[in-house]
Order: sequence, then structure tokens, then C-alpha cells
Amino acid sequence: MMNSLQFKLHNGQLEELRDEPASLLKFLNVLFEPFSANYEQLKYALEREFRPEGSPEVLRLNFDRIKFDQQAGHGSFRIVLDVNYSFGCEDVVTYKKDQTSEWTFIVDHKLLIASFFSSPYIDSRSTADEF
Repeated sequence: MMNSLQFKLHNGQLEELRDEPASLLKFLNVLFEPFSANYEQLKYALEREFRPEGSPEVLRLNFDRIKFDQQAGHGSFRIVLDVNYSFGCEDVVTYKKDQTSEWTFIVDHKLLIASFFSSPYIDSRSTADEF
């Protein structure tokens, strides 16, 4: 099961969104400004994605390989992140640098909504994992 996020946009964000690397990076950096509600949602989704390797805490994230088809309103990007994994029972913390996560997104220009989808191959939490 994949993570999905949806955010309301404003016209200014769409007017600046162009199929150019600098414009795309600016769009994502503004939408996911560190410590904003959107950033925290993305961080939580990434922590869910990396959960099978321990209890993750995302320390840093950057966007790259950003592509966007302005006509279709579809795009993709990769997130490069640093993660701390805590293993509570063993009181161990492991730091992993430059982990990656692939995402796609759709921009609805009429409704002013951007929808983001992580890789469909991530592991989803199951209540069976709790026992």
C-alpha cells in the first residue's frame, strides 16, 4: 500500500510552476517548507515507508530528479534523505545517509489540488505486526 498526500494550492503556486528544474525545485521546497504542516505530513509518510528497518526519524530531506509534464499535470521526483533508526530494545541508534524514496504527483489546475503518491512497493503497517 502506498502513501498518498493531498494539498490545497493557491494560484500563485501554479503560476510559478513550470517544466524547468529551478521552478520545480522551488515549488516543492515552498510546498514542503521545513517544519510546516505539509513538511511534517511528508516526513511522517517517509518514516512509515522506512519503518521496516527500525523506528525511523527523518533528519534531512532534499528533492531531486524532478520532472513535470505541464500539459498533463503529472510529475515525479526522488527524495534523498538521512534517517536515524532507533532500536529501543537494544538502545541502539543507526544513522543512514542518502536513502531514497520515489514519488509521483498530479496537479489539478481547476481544483487547485496537488496529490502526491509514494512508491507502491513500500510496506504498510499491519495490526499483525503488533503481536
